[in-house]
Amino acid sequence: MKIYSPNKEYTGISASVPFCGGGGETDDPYLIQWFKSHGYQVEEAGKESASSLKEKDKNGDGGKKAGE
Repeated sequence: MKIYSPNKEYTGISASVPFCGGGGETDDPYLIQWFKSHGYQVEEAGKESASSLKEKDKNGDGGKKAGE
């Protein structure tokens, strides 16, 4: 699952998970719960976060890729 740091520019290691540009990934359920309880956003695999969907709609592309 993707994990997003409260600091969108954070690059480093938190709770054994490497982050670059505010994002990291882990499948460890314990760490996922730890990140949630510490204010990180967790995006479930295969699902887009509401904020990313809103951003796509705001951009007028409706989430479509080029050529669609």
